[in-house]
Amino acid sequence: MYRKIHIYYSFVFFILGLLIIKVNILYGSSLTFDGEIRERFETMDGVNKKTYGDSSIDAKGIKRGDSDDTLLLQRIFAGFTYSLNSRIKLALHLYDSRAWGWSLNQNDFIKNKGTSDEFVMDPYEEYLELLNAYFYVKDLFIKGFSMKLGRQRIWYGDRRVFGPGCWGNAIGWLWDAIRFSYRKNRWFVDFWYGQTKTKDPESFSLIHKHVFQGVGMYSHFQLQDYGAIEPFFAWKNNLFHHVVPEEDTYYIGARFYNKNFHNINWDFTYVSKLGKIGDKTVRAYAYVAKIGYTFNKFPWRPNLVIGRVFASGDSNPSDGVIKTFTKPFGSTCGIHYGRMDIMSWSNLVDNQISLYLSPYQYINIKFAFHDFNLDKPEDKWMYFGYKNKQGNSYKHLGNEFDFQLCWNLHKNIKLAIIYAYFEAGDFVIHNVENNNAQHFFLQFQYKFSVKIK
Repeated sequence: MYRKIHIYYSFVFFILGLLIIKVNILYGSSLTFDGEIRERFETMDGVNKKTYGDSSIDAKGIKRGDSDDTLLLQRIFAGFTYSLNSRIKLALHLYDSRAWGWSLNQNDFIKNKGTSDEFVMDPYEEYLELLNAYFYVKDLFIKGFSMKLGRQRIWYGDRRVFGPGCWGNAIGWLWDAIRFSYRKNRWFVDFWYGQTKTKDPESFSLIHKHVFQGVGMYSHFQLQDYGAIEPFFAWKNNLFHHVVPEEDTYYIGARFYNKNFHNINWDFTYVSKLGKIGDKTVRAYAYVAKIGYTFNKFPWRPNLVIGRVFASGDSNPSDGVIKTFTKPFGSTCGIHYGRMDIMSWSNLVDNQISLYLSPYQYINIKFAFHDFNLDKPEDKWMYFGYKNKQGNSYKHLGNEFDFQLCWNLHKNIKLAIIYAYFEAGDFVIHNVENNNAQHFFLQFQYKFSVKIK
């Protein structure tokens, strides 16, 4: 049935494209075909997406896949943007993501299995899915005010609070939403209501259940040479709460950053989370604090950055107050929490130092060190769900060493080489398994764009 649905929608999109080309020729509007092909070779040793350790035993004591997968990941975007004039445009893009060689499958990523709230969140595979399909109007009613309606990616700033999560093979937060925006010079305020989709390879998302509904607000105010401040707000409500507690939570916070103030750069974010989950009150918070300096007179212009990423945990998970922070609608990509991709912004203390180098105009190199700890040892390692065994109170998850090289071979071609090594800490050694882990990526990315006037 799902294959028939995919074929049907592909046929509809093909006919729609032909009609738009004809209108474009007749009326002189513009049409742009564009897309992206991304191929990635990836190896893991001592870890996979569901488990840590050579034995691949998850937090429930079940063996999940293998700990030494060698993967080939492929993701393709393709579609068009049709501009009727300078104010109105339509966009439609499909994407397809595939994985070969991994020992897990979509059954390992079923949530609320066997219940009416069952859905899939597969991090690697989605077959012929909508990436975006929206109608956009600029200068609606007044100059600077715009509206976007339909399937869309919503991201801002460093994508930590709102971001689609593009590093994984399957796209993270994709919204079916209506979004309004007001922009004036370098200032803007955006607000929207929408629902986020599942990541199920076998279901076309427009006719399948959504996971969350939410309201968001993000703004940007330039402070001349002193950087920018970006206040934000989110309301998050799960749409599957027949068998799990209903989440009705609110996030409020701001980001303050400057990329270059007399060679100094900084980035500070604070978020407070309030509301209810079931009959429990939520009171949690998180922050990011980074500061760096660029040595412009040195070869390769080194930028040294030190910082801490923090998310509160809960010292008493069984009481009536939830103090564990979980992200609103942000990315968990490795650029934030280490390239091993085994951490999330929850019950986490990440003391880090990074060195950025620019040896050539089109080559960027990054070295990073992370010291990962739990905020509260009574709470979980949230990415996997592991907990301290009875009598243990370990907090140190481990140390991670990262290397990343990005090379822009051409304006449309990018190459990335990434290596991460994780040295297990006391928590992992005494509660999970006594082994270290590593992760290697080799990625090729090609973008294309063809405009028809």
